Amino acid sequence: MTERGWAVELNDTNPDPRVACVALIDVSGSMDGEPMAALERGFARFTQYLQNESLASKRVEVAVVTFGTVATVQVPMQEARNLRPTRFPVGGTTNLAAGIHLALDIIEDRKSAYKAAGLQYYRPWVLVITDGKANIDGFDAAVERINAVESARGVTVFAVGAGPRVNYPQLSRLSTQRSPAPLDGLKFEALFEWLSASLVNVSNSSEHALTDEALNSMGDHIQLPSIAGWATV
Repeated sequence: MTERGWAVELNDTNPDPRVACVALIDVSGSMDGEPMAALERGFARFTQYLQNESLASKRVEVAVVTFGTVATVQVPMQEARNLRPTRFPVGGTTNLAAGIHLALDIIEDRKSAYKAAGLQYYRPWVLVITDGKANIDGFDAAVERINAVESARGVTVFAVGAGPRVNYPQLSRLSTQRSPAPLDGLKFEALFEWLSASLVNVSNSSEHALTDEALNSMGDHIQLPSIAGWATV
């Protein structure tokens, strides 16, 4: 584990390029009960799917940041082949701003580790899942930061709204490139299967480099699966 507890020590004996993904998950009190149980089943399916993909299992690295009243690293950044199903404690308010800052800090820290080890990497991902309205405190600054990183092609952002209480005007601010997708019921397993397949496609592509500048010059030509299996479209 690294000093901050954000990540497992980088396995620099693995020479493959890496794609870092942070799942940013709402664990506020309104997620209690069946929504969280369904999400946990989805995450378990996600770990299984990636571990069945020999290339992606060593190229994809995943962290889980949960946000209630505070943001917490629930699963430190690590190779997908080491992931295990987990439980996500529920409670508190919806401090999405703290979650955004922590997710971006983890990604920047991991990219620095890749560079120090001479490893190539793909554009990192942040998947945001929330069922409500974020706390106002600090939200504007967090939005400004994630928009700036996305605009510089430093991260791919997907926002997903789960349930009838989602504030979509607020959620839509997280990305200037993609509208938030409403989850169809509690289809978290299908959502995480889509995320797995998307990361497999990324990890099988040639769009990796040693620096942000070189990576950004490549554009973004990776074909992602349709969201129709889990989203209301």
